[in-house]
Order: sequence, then C-alpha cells, then structure tokens
Amino acid sequence: MYKSLLDAGVPIIIVDVLCNWYNKLHYAVRWNTALSAQFSVFSGVRQGSCLSPAIFNVFMNVFIKQLKQLGVGCYISSLFLGCILYADDILLLSPSVIGLQAMLDKCAEVAKVLLLEFNVEKSHCVVIGKKCASNIAPMNLCGNPVEWRESIKYLGVNLQRGSSIKFDINPTKRAFYAACNTIFLHGSGLIKLHC
Repeated sequence: MYKSLLDAGVPIIIVDVLCNWYNKLHYAVRWNTALSAQFSVFSGVRQGSCLSPAIFNVFMNVFIKQLKQLGVGCYISSLFLGCILYADDILLLSPSVIGLQAMLDKCAEVAKVLLLEFNVEKSHCVVIGKKCASNIAPMNLCGNPVEWRESIKYLGVNLQRGSSIKFDINPTKRAFYAACNTIFLHGSGLIKLHC
C-alpha cells in the first residue's frame, strides 16, 4: 500500500505518517457482550476512516494501469473502459475471449504482487454480443475455472447474456419492496404525520 502511495506521488512525509498510524492499529471483536483480546492488523485500510476510500483507490488503481497497458479490453475512442471498479468489486470488459483471458492473467499477476486474493467462487463471466449462443470453455483465474453464466450480478444489477446488453432490475425491486413492506408492517403506528 505504501509503495502504491509513493508511486502515485503522495509526499513521503504523508506516507510516513500513514505508516506510523497503521502500525499502531489494534482491533478487538465484539460478540454480544463479549469482547475478544486485542490483536494487531497489518493489512487493509482502516475501517471507518475518511481517508480509507482514497487510500484504497490509489492501491486498486494499480489494476487499472496494468490492464490498460495490455492494450486489450473495451475502449470508447481512447477512453479505457475495460476495467470498472467499485471498492473491491471488479468488472472486466473485453470484446474477445483471448483478451479477457489476458486480463484475468494480469489480474492474477498484480494480485500476487499486492498480496491479494480473488474469490474465484464469486467470479463469473457472461457473453453479450453476436457470439452469445456459442459454447465457450471456462476462463481461468489463478489456476481456477471461471464459469460462464446466463446472468451476473454487479452492484445489485443483473446483466443478462444476450445479443445486446440487457439489465434485469427485478430482483433489486423485489428486495426493495420486501424491505419497505417489513418497515411498514413493523412500523405501523410509530409515526404519525400532521398536515
């Protein structure tokens, strides 16, 4: 993480302060009324800190830079859109299976250097375009197969396999309505509006 910050141009004095701060972190786990012994954490960003998203973005930007240098993936004009990141959720976009495999190989290589691991069980592929009816062999990530699916879920939206891009927001709508119904069921009589 510190090397990523230095490579991004963050002044060394700031990196030294962050290094000192992170080396003094101690955590404990609370379960109901029980509290565990304190333990040190030497990886990850500090939970709840306003700096954590920015530090994490600098750290994860290494993936985008490395994938862009491959020269594969999707582009709009000269804008690279082959890798879309939200926190630790990564969406790779490639117009070819060969390009996608190259991107997966690069992700595995970068993750190894950064001491990160991918959860291959949560990784899936979907085909959108002319070849959507083709039977394609599984992709490979860190020596494990990544299966092709009829749909994948990314940030709560289902992307469906097909000749053109299709979104299925019905599962998200159902979850929203279920949450609202639960609130209304358990909250009736608690709030009275005066007009």
